[in-house]
Amino acid sequence: MRLIPFLAIFSILSSQWSSQSAYLLEKNRKEISIFKPFKYGFENGSEISVNKFLLMPSASIKQEVSSYRGWKMARSFRLEYPTPGLRWLQSPLGKEMGDPNMGALISPQFSIPHMFSFHASAIGSKGNPDTGQLSLSSGFGLAVNGKKLSDDATIDLPIIYPRLSVYYNDLIINFGGEYLRKISRSFHYLINYEMFLMPGGRGRYAFEQQGSLIWQGSSKSRLSFGYKLIAGEYPFGSQAHLLPTFDIQFGW
Repeated sequence: MRLIPFLAIFSILSSQWSSQSAYLLEKNRKEISIFKPFKYGFENGSEISVNKFLLMPSASIKQEVSSYRGWKMARSFRLEYPTPGLRWLQSPLGKEMGDPNMGALISPQFSIPHMFSFHASAIGSKGNPDTGQLSLSSGFGLAVNGKKLSDDATIDLPIIYPRLSVYYNDLIINFGGEYLRKISRSFHYLINYEMFLMPGGRGRYAFEQQGSLIWQGSSKSRLSFGYKLIAGEYPFGSQAHLLPTFDIQFGW
């Protein structure tokens, strides 16, 4: 039964930290998928993303900036409010079934305060998918009111812990890159990595590397599947995992 809340929080957090390039959506284009946020392109060189999972609200904006030595550049800003989702994960099943700890990923003994985090990043892309497109990014996140959250109220799971660590450490530094290339009329492959540095925390770093094969039948639908390799240092020690990945995306 613990699989249900795990999948929910995995979806929420994956949507907030999906890999991106410096290229923005075209004017009035909309995109949505299982594990990514709803995106909308504006005509003024900007793109907004809204998390469709209401338990953990977040919104971001990506904007074009001046090119640098042949690199297309963009900046991104994101605001998150995780409190409702974390409180739900304290007892998503137990409240209805009589056992307060049933299915909980965070013990009900801990108080979850109202917290916010602000994230900023810079992104650069060069090339195109036909011949190979490389994107590099770096950024940081800051939390507000995280000091009231107990250091023991963590979700010590891969993928999840690094993305919530900003609320325990007050700061997270992240950087990454991706390479996208077309291999046929309908297929692309994507290789990316992300590194999370968590200064001052009991888990100090996490590294994720992903490979995906993408099938795009038209501009309205896309299917991707592959793997994600994860290695990191968590409060309980260092671990590595290999997980399958998939997503279905729609655009119009």
